[in-house]
Parts: sequence; structure tokens; C-alpha cells
Amino acid sequence: MRILGVRVDPVTREEALAAVAGRLLEAGDSPFVISTLNSECLALASRDPAYAEVLNRSSLNLADGVGVVWAARLRGAGRLERIAGSDLIYDLAELCRRHDKRLFLLGSAPATLNAALQRLRSLYRGLQVNGYAPPALTSHRLSPQEERAVFQRLATASPQLVCVALGMPRQELWIAEYRDRLGELGVNVAIGIGGAVDYLARALPRAPETVQRLGLEWLYRLWRQPRRRLRRQVSRLPRFVVLASLESLRLRFGGGPR
Repeated sequence: MRILGVRVDPVTREEALAAVAGRLLEAGDSPFVISTLNSECLALASRDPAYAEVLNRSSLNLADGVGVVWAARLRGAGRLERIAGSDLIYDLAELCRRHDKRLFLLGSAPATLNAALQRLRSLYRGLQVNGYAPPALTSHRLSPQEERAVFQRLATASPQLVCVALGMPRQELWIAEYRDRLGELGVNVAIGIGGAVDYLARALPRAPETVQRLGLEWLYRLWRQPRRRLRRQVSRLPRFVVLASLESLRLRFGGGPR
């Protein structure tokens, strides 16, 4: 299924984790790349063909946001399971612990990252997990100095699974930019996890379960971080709703592939 030109894979959480486990245990020529898609991500991709192409080159595209699930239902597709990166990080840590694989977190502020690492080590005894918090980036491309620092940390940690929390679209573009180098370092799986590190570190609380079930987590985040989120949500969410609705109408009444 494609929504606004981006492939969305209709997999369950169990199927996604099985795919990750398979690649952790048997490496390929290039990292298995997972993108977690939400409404803002698809709104950005709808006006940036290069970003859409990067997403479509991912090995697996998961429906992270309720808006993506809504858009799929709007066009009459079967039930699409939401798989949030902020929840998936716990499953990924457990997989790495169970199979004795190393996990690496890239992104967030140093204090937040350290708190997230400590929490993972506390929750999953024996988990080998490290990370690095680069300076705030204006682009997915690193300066030569930062590139050396990041890859020195990666080479030392030698992880099989890398979670990139640089925010979208930087995290997906970063993985695409350095995919080959990650493969050379023995990384089997790379996934963009957005704000999952902040939630993991408890620097930002998750929305109450009732709010999540109602599909209003985006509103809760806006309430918690108005200065950070207002401008981007106002520019992206209405665009997604309008374009996804028009696309659904065109597919339902005009025919064409879903």
C-alpha cells in the first residue's frame, strides 16, 4: 500500500520483530533499514520527492502514527496495526538482550541519552547498549569532525542494531547517507525512532493510554511542547489530512492501485 507516494507495509508487531530478529541473527550485505512513518513524515515526503525516495528504499516501513492508520482505513484497506517507535524500542532492546547482540542509540541531548541508556540497562540486565549524542544538527550530514566522532564510537561499540533519534527527516536521511558505512561496521539493522529516547529517559511523559486510544497523542504532545511543535504541526498535519483525503477519494472513485 502507498500513502502519498510512500510505501506502508501492513505488518503486525510480531511480524516486524520477527524480521528484525532474522536480520540480527543472519547479516546481509547492507543493513536492514526500518522507517517509522507518521502523518508529519508523509506530509514532508509529499513535497520532497527525494525524501519520499529515501523512505521507499527502506526495507520495512511501519505505521507509527494514528494518522497513517486513519488514511489506510479511509481508502478501505484492511486493518493496519500501529507500531510506535516509542514502544518498539523496548522490544528491540529485549531482542538484543535475548540474542546477545549489541544496541546503539544515536541522538538526543547528552543527559537525556545517558538517562535512556541507564534505564535500558536497568530494565534489561545483561543488555550491551551504548550511544552517542552529537551536537544539534541543522542537516543530516555531519561535519568531518563529527563524522569521525560518530563512527569512532560506532566502531568501538560494534553494534548489530542502531537506533537513530535525530528527528525526521534527518534520521531517515542520515541512515540513507551512511547506510554503506554502517554495513561495513557490521550493523545489521538500523531504525529511525524519533523521540523515543526522550520517552525512554522520562524527559517527556507519554500521553495517557486513553488519549492514545482516542488517537489524540499528537494533541497531547502539542500541549506539552507548544513552542517546539506548533509551527510544524500547523504546516504539516492539515496538509496530510487534505492530501490523504483527496487521494482516498481519487482511488475509490477514479480507480487505480492502492
